[in-house]
Amino acid sequence: MADGNILEPRLSFDGQRIVFSFVRCPDGPLDANSISNDVDEGFYHIWTVNTDGSQLRQLTRGPYDDLMPTWLPDGGIVFSSTRRKGYARCFGGQFSRRWHVYTIHRMEADGTRLRILSVHDTNEWFPTVSHGGHVLYSRWDYIDRDAVTHQNLWAMRPDGSNPIAVWGNATSKPHCTFQPQPIPGSEKIVFTASAHHSITAGSIAILDPSLGADGLESITRVTPEIPFPEAESRNIRTYYAAPWPLSEKCFLVAYSPWPLVWEPGANRPDALGIYLLDRSGNRELVYRDPTIGSTNPCPLVARPKPPVLSSERSDNNSSEGEMVLLNVYEGLGNIAPGTIKQLRIIQILPKTTNVANTPPVGIAREENARVVLGTVPVYPDGSARFRVPSLKPILFQALDEDGFAYQTMRTITYVQPGERTSCYGCHENRRTAPGHQVAMALREPVSRIEPGPFDGRPFSYMRLVQPVLDKHCVKCHGPELCEGEMDLTGTPHKGFSKSYWSLCGDRDFWASGTNVKNAAEAWVPRFGGRNQIQVTPPGGLYGARGSRLLKMLRSGHEGVTLDASELRRLATWIDCNAVFYGVYEPEEQARQMRGERVKVQAIQ
Repeated sequence: MADGNILEPRLSFDGQRIVFSFVRCPDGPLDANSISNDVDEGFYHIWTVNTDGSQLRQLTRGPYDDLMPTWLPDGGIVFSSTRRKGYARCFGGQFSRRWHVYTIHRMEADGTRLRILSVHDTNEWFPTVSHGGHVLYSRWDYIDRDAVTHQNLWAMRPDGSNPIAVWGNATSKPHCTFQPQPIPGSEKIVFTASAHHSITAGSIAILDPSLGADGLESITRVTPEIPFPEAESRNIRTYYAAPWPLSEKCFLVAYSPWPLVWEPGANRPDALGIYLLDRSGNRELVYRDPTIGSTNPCPLVARPKPPVLSSERSDNNSSEGEMVLLNVYEGLGNIAPGTIKQLRIIQILPKTTNVANTPPVGIAREENARVVLGTVPVYPDGSARFRVPSLKPILFQALDEDGFAYQTMRTITYVQPGERTSCYGCHENRRTAPGHQVAMALREPVSRIEPGPFDGRPFSYMRLVQPVLDKHCVKCHGPELCEGEMDLTGTPHKGFSKSYWSLCGDRDFWASGTNVKNAAEAWVPRFGGRNQIQVTPPGGLYGARGSRLLKMLRSGHEGVTLDASELRRLATWIDCNAVFYGVYEPEEQARQMRGERVKVQAIQ
């Protein structure tokens, strides 16, 4: 295949077949905007071949990139693909006709029954299979937090059910937990600690998940002489990639004796060679090509096959799944039982415009458009049982009796069609187990989402917030009086409205990062686009419970009295990180600015 590029080949468990991704490259530069949907040139697709070179076969086609395949114990293939559709929230421009977002998919060994497993809104990379049969992968996660520091390790069942964070979702370094591989005879995992703004390369490290789901205490550095790139240093003089563990002490690796180059620069094409590396730092050359780099070493030998896990996915393609929360108070700290009355369920929408922050949906950088699906009740013991739409990225907020978020989830989850899943608590220790008492929610019929005034449509400031301001505020904070130099009218201004800028533009730091010290000074405290708050502090430093605006209104500002539903509207807006729009397309945003209803976008 001299006319293209092969990426991340993987050997079957019996050692007989190889699966890999391949892109056929044109002569000369590739114009991504001129790519035809009817040809494969310029797109990675999945191929298989026998180890003796026979039976070469292409499995996928179309205007999508299919990358990083690996074999499943049941004989299927799991891989990363842009078939989810959607664009990344922090770059773009020249690739308006090429999807940016990669999520986990699977198919049979002959390419049939191709289906999506993950509906995450940002990228997922490097799927592999754990000794227990789960799919391990790296997920890029930055909902209301820094876009750079979180591409960490997750796991799911091979049918896509029960996605969980394995390690690092609240740890800022290394930035990228890439190319994970389970270590033979161990529960530990070796990976490449990579930079966000360079190639997949850096230092080699070992993760022991039994030591915790976050923090460097779970990490052992195999190559301590190389800092975690970008997270600790940009002066990376040599680097590693693609570790394949032979044991806890010995690894095949790719190694470069030349420095790591940062984007948009190019690393040397001949930089990598294949080496044997041990935990003492000894490195022995196995193979190096003088003209092109060599990477992804793997012994050509059969290895033990992990167990085949049964599917939690329904065969009837149900449009719903069921979730059970056993005790919301586990993980919330010192909070009185009975404080949490409801869960708010929010759907995150993938970005459908191709340039970062263009157009913006709120004042913070690289925000998500979202839909408030509604609320479900929490029983006095902290339990909840409810149905949610399947294959939709959702997050939860734990609400007090006023509908203000006490805690917010800043990642997403989802259910497969017909899946029934459960969690123990809210930010609880994942290595604990529930007690023997049967949760109250399990003794009652399953709850349905109550849409409330948000009616399951894309969030709209002009429909849900501005009417409250028009009714109670503009008589003193309008174009004529403008008390306190705060214009709370819905007059369009700088892409949003004058009221939005008056309430959200009071601190410049909100646009570039969240400052804990000054959060309480803001009318509308929220997370900025580069904030380093790893876990939301429970109780309301950010969001509606910490809002100066709502504290003032609840105390009876200038005789203004808002009813409970109006306060809940404002609280929901602030707890949604004070976004303005619930859509990305300029035409749909213009409709929302006029106060019109819009539909949820086609790509959900």
